[in-house]
Amino acid sequence: MSIKKLIKWIIPYGIYATYRNCKNKHETMHRGRIESVISLDEMRINIGKDWISHPYYDDAEEWVNGFWSENSTFYKSFCQLDCTNIVELACGHGRHIPKYLDKAKSITLVDINQQNIDFCKKRFLNETKIKYVTNTGSNFNGIESNSQTAIFTYDAMVHFEMLDILSYIKDANRILVDGGKILFHHSNAAFSPELNYTQKPHCRNFMSADIFAYMSLRMGFVVLKQDIFSWGSGDNFTKDIDCLSLCQKVKSINNTNLA
Repeated sequence: MSIKKLIKWIIPYGIYATYRNCKNKHETMHRGRIESVISLDEMRINIGKDWISHPYYDDAEEWVNGFWSENSTFYKSFCQLDCTNIVELACGHGRHIPKYLDKAKSITLVDINQQNIDFCKKRFLNETKIKYVTNTGSNFNGIESNSQTAIFTYDAMVHFEMLDILSYIKDANRILVDGGKILFHHSNAAFSPELNYTQKPHCRNFMSADIFAYMSLRMGFVVLKQDIFSWGSGDNFTKDIDCLSLCQKVKSINNTNLA
């Protein structure tokens, strides 16, 4: 079966809700074991709607500095990116942008929710270097091929479906210049594939560092670095459940053949 057909059957997007144990708004939706009677297109819409407005966005502003401290794994890896023309995937309300705004010549913010894009447009109203794209949750449509030097995402891809991540890596190859890099914070929770991601620790979806590396290699990237780390504290501590992968485009792929 082709990737294009598989992508139609997946849930392309989920935004961070770990600190609330992934409940509250999700209680009205089907949860637990994934059943084929539920359309994945429907689940895609529901997951997106869940995070149109959420207290997470305000709370997250308070601990954004943890990603950008000099000793942070995130910051050390980010410093290896060429920020000339950079894409931030799943930008939310734009909390990370002030941290790299001065380093970039152009910034493209991508999010599945138009409400998040609208929020960022108001927040950065006077910033002429920022462009905005509302996507479908699995690609970088609307961004020119061979135009970007880097793509990164924090705090969101940990919830994405594995096949959506594959789709993003594939399309990242299209929009990146030769030598461009991706820095993706994703799940390392390759267990209980039958469960909905909201039923797993910190809402981490099915993915692993090895699977991500394999998909990246097949999509024209080399893996420069992978950092596996734990998440949470106290009773919510989960060992080695996350991974931050830094990869570099070394070969252009034929998207037509892969579709």
